[in-house]
Amino acid sequence: MPKLLDLNSGQLMDLVPEADLVIAHDRDLVAEPPELEGVRIIELKLPQFKDGRAFSQARLLRSRFGFTGELRAAGHPIPDQAFALRRVGFDSVELVDAARAEAFRMGLKAYRFAYQRSVNGEAIPFQRQTVA
Repeated sequence: MPKLLDLNSGQLMDLVPEADLVIAHDRDLVAEPPELEGVRIIELKLPQFKDGRAFSQARLLRSRFGFTGELRAAGHPIPDQAFALRRVGFDSVELVDAARAEAFRMGLKAYRFAYQRSVNGEAIPFQRQTVA
């Protein structure tokens, strides 16, 4: 049975709540905005390592559409993507094999700094300071 790894706490949880909305990786959210009224959980599919469209979808859902519910990565996310998944707005990752949880936890700690601003407001070390 699949498990969920919370990308903020690193906790492994049972996959209890079903997603209210599942968005395919090839859906253009700008051309076809999703109806988010009443949606608490959105699942975005990552079909394979070299397809990063779900990362862009997550960022759009958070920054442009103001989605504040849970964003879940499903499909084939890999531990090396954990840090980036969290920064673009994902809250959790669906794991078919719970034994991979530790690799994802390590992936969350793999980097100390990032160059891109995250959707959750984490500061970046090289941010230009303005002088008043």
